[in-house]
Amino acid sequence: MRIKLLPILILALVSLQSNSQNFKKEKRIYMLDITKSMWGSGDNIDIFEEVKNALYKGIAEIKDPETVVTIIPFQATHTYEILQSWTFKAGNITKLKEIKSKIDFYNVNTVPGGYTDIYSALKKAKENIDKDRINYIFLLTDGEQSKIPSATKKTSKIDFSVVDLKKSLNNWCDFSMNRNSHLFYVMLSKEAINESIVNIINEECNAYIVQGTNMNIAFVKPKTKRLKLNLHDEPTDIEINLEANNWGYLKEDTFIDLDLDDNSIFELVNDKVKIESKKLVIKLKNKGDLSFLELQKISDIESNLLLTLSTKDDLKILNPEINIIVKNHKERILTLEFSEDE
Repeated sequence: MRIKLLPILILALVSLQSNSQNFKKEKRIYMLDITKSMWGSGDNIDIFEEVKNALYKGIAEIKDPETVVTIIPFQATHTYEILQSWTFKAGNITKLKEIKSKIDFYNVNTVPGGYTDIYSALKKAKENIDKDRINYIFLLTDGEQSKIPSATKKTSKIDFSVVDLKKSLNNWCDFSMNRNSHLFYVMLSKEAINESIVNIINEECNAYIVQGTNMNIAFVKPKTKRLKLNLHDEPTDIEINLEANNWGYLKEDTFIDLDLDDNSIFELVNDKVKIESKKLVIKLKNKGDLSFLELQKISDIESNLLLTLSTKDDLKILNPEINIIVKNHKERILTLEFSEDE
């Protein structure tokens, strides 16, 4: 009888998992301020044409024709009762042309005379979130939340205050986490800039301030929120693949700042890295110049490190925190014995 020994590799403690994720389709929700100040009323600057063309450009440059687009004009709390809104696929050119003709009809004389209720605009955007898609909300306004009481006419008055708006924004992180939602608060003019709101949004996750009439800013996101390393593989770098809304929006030399939380295993060779070939290649060095054998002896069976990406450019980074799971175990070998008669 002859014995055959067949070695089979088994990864101990954890099954293989892909570093990439299956990303959902997108939905973009544009909340478009059509208060009369957008046309220069009240000593403001007439910016509607510029904002409108930037909106059209952003929709036209969406890469995936299956992306769902919703455009909701807004003014006061109840103006939605007399205003149209539209939802369509980005690839539906005929529908977009029809909607553009209706938005082009807006001017200082044809729009209602409502005050500005940003709180209700954000509330309406939340109601249009699609839980089966990744949602990007663009809140476009040239002003601040109007004061109450503002008017007696129902479709012109404001029912909510700036305090209500701030409470809603303060809750954005909790609200958005399980809804795949990102908020871009676009302050179209200097009159729209409110430092207290800027500070709130800067403290919230999945929320970003954009200043100026060009809402077509670049944003990138890592294709994974979690990476796995094994000390016994002696890793010296990690690769993070990126997605972008439009790679053409990025500058030729775009660098990302890196921050690795303090730990006993790895340090970063550099604190910034250039985006190349739609990915980041981040060099690592062993903490204290220890050898991998020394690290294996002192490290836990599993450690969790947090890597944070940031940038000082106009580029926005979505999901900037990446959890690095460092395993400290060898591959186990299971030998199976098979016998056969000679």
